Amino acid sequence: MIHLIKLEWRKHQMWRYFTSFFFCVISIYGFVVLISLDSKNDIDAAMGSFHEFMTPVIIFSNITFIIFGSVILSRLIISEFRTKTMEVLFTYPIKRKKLLFAKLTLAYLFTAGSLFAGIWFMQLITYFLQPSLGLFEGTVSFQELVATFPKTVTNALMMGAIALIPLFFGMRKKSTATTITSAVIISFLVNATVSDGGATFSLADVVIIPLILALLGISIAYLSFRNINVKDVK
Repeated sequence: MIHLIKLEWRKHQMWRYFTSFFFCVISIYGFVVLISLDSKNDIDAAMGSFHEFMTPVIIFSNITFIIFGSVILSRLIISEFRTKTMEVLFTYPIKRKKLLFAKLTLAYLFTAGSLFAGIWFMQLITYFLQPSLGLFEGTVSFQELVATFPKTVTNALMMGAIALIPLFFGMRKKSTATTITSAVIISFLVNATVSDGGATFSLADVVIIPLILALLGISIAYLSFRNINVKDVK
C-alpha cells in the first residue's frame, strides 16, 4: 500500500502543491494580521487573546484546505475517471480496491497534513511575532501553544475527512467543477460563523457536527470503491 501511495505521489507530482500550500498559508495569515493590526485602532474591536486571534485563522484555514482537498481528489480520482485513464489503470495486475484506496489515502493524508501543518506554522509564527507586533492583548506562552496541539490534530483529521464528501457529488457526473463547487458550499456551511455582536456561533464549534460529517466523508470514500471490482468504469 505504501508503495502504491508513493507511486501515486510521483505520478501526480504532488510536490507541486507545496507552492499552493505556502501561498494559502501566507494569504490567510497576512489577511488576519491586517485585520488584527487595523482593529488595534478601535479598542472595542481589538483582539483580546491568542484564542481570539487564532479563531479566524482556523476558520479560513478549514475552508481553504477543504477546497484544496477537493482539488486533490479531482486530480487523483475524478479526472482519471472522466478521461478514462482509470480504465487503463484497472488493467494492471493490481486490485481495483487497493488502487482506489491508495488514491483516497493520499488525498486524505495530504489534506489533513497540510491543514495541520498550516495552522501549527501560523500558531508558531504568532508566538514569535506577538512580542513585537502586539497582534492581540496579552501574551502567549509556549505551554499555551503546546496545549493547542491536540485540538489542532483533531481539527485536521476531521476536516480532512469532511473534504472527502465532495467525492460523492463529483463521481456522479465525473465532474471536477462539481467536486470543487460542492467543497466550497460544504466548507462554508461547516465553518461559517454567526455573531450577534457579542457571542459567536459556528457549526464547527459543536463537536458532534463535524464528527458526523467526518464519518460521512469516510463512508462516502468507502462506498466509492466497495463494489469497484464488479462495476464497469463508465
